[in-house]
Amino acid sequence: MTDIRFILWLQQFSNPLLDSFFTYITMIGNTEYYMIAVPIFYWCINKRDAFKFIIFFLGSMYLNAVIKAMTAVARPAGDGLRILYNESTRGSSSFPSGHTQGTASFWGYMALYFKNKYFTAVSVIIIILVATSRIYLGLHFPIDVLGGLFLAFIILCLFKLVYDPIVIRLQKLNRGIRILLSMFLPLLLLLLPGDDKGMLVGFLIGLIIGSQIEVYYVNFETSAPILKQILKLSIGIIGLFGLRVVLKGFFITIGLSDLTALGSDILRYFIIGLWASYIAPLIFVKLGLSKIEKDRVKSLK
Repeated sequence: MTDIRFILWLQQFSNPLLDSFFTYITMIGNTEYYMIAVPIFYWCINKRDAFKFIIFFLGSMYLNAVIKAMTAVARPAGDGLRILYNESTRGSSSFPSGHTQGTASFWGYMALYFKNKYFTAVSVIIIILVATSRIYLGLHFPIDVLGGLFLAFIILCLFKLVYDPIVIRLQKLNRGIRILLSMFLPLLLLLLPGDDKGMLVGFLIGLIIGSQIEVYYVNFETSAPILKQILKLSIGIIGLFGLRVVLKGFFITIGLSDLTALGSDILRYFIIGLWASYIAPLIFVKLGLSKIEKDRVKSLK
């Protein structure tokens, strides 16, 4: 299960070109990539479908963190093994591969969503390349990669079965009750083990609450001329990355991160989730970069 022989066999083909290639390929599984890719879906393509995807994706990555904490498998190490990518794993568990599971979850979902054979082919290639990069770079065992692929597939199948029936039941509830549930149910996830759960839980709460407020008070249209779409993305993504950096520095300065690292992460990513789902769309509408959806216009008359 934790034999490095396959890693060593793969690394025998290493050269500067392959090292650079797989280093860039593995970045497709980094958090920063999703902070750019997912907003394009949410702000510019279909916010309702994007919201559904984000719930699935966060759920997949949260389960990955829980299993990592429960298994506590050490990262690859041994004579002759080279770590070809300077990535901070912070002593996290090797199984299952988060990059592989995240990439398979993202591109697998998108392939099913767009239903285009060429897009599907590209998605499969990206998944295979990212999975291979994790082994080639010496960051994961083959079993870690296979575990990530398997979990992404199982979670995607289950999500497709249960999401819509659950949402139909929730929509029958009073809006105030839905918001309260949005705040407290994700907090139950904190009872489970795992790294980065503050980030995932905080963003989830901010996303759900913000999206409900946005639908009622803003209800922006995702479609717009290409120049406006570019401006929307520029403003929105700069805000996402800016808040991520500024809030981290601010919380460190005031001592919140030292007082409670988990609480700091929850609050920080709650604000980021609120920005993505409500504040940025509000700014888009105020600047004339997005229109109000027709059903919202009628309800205001």
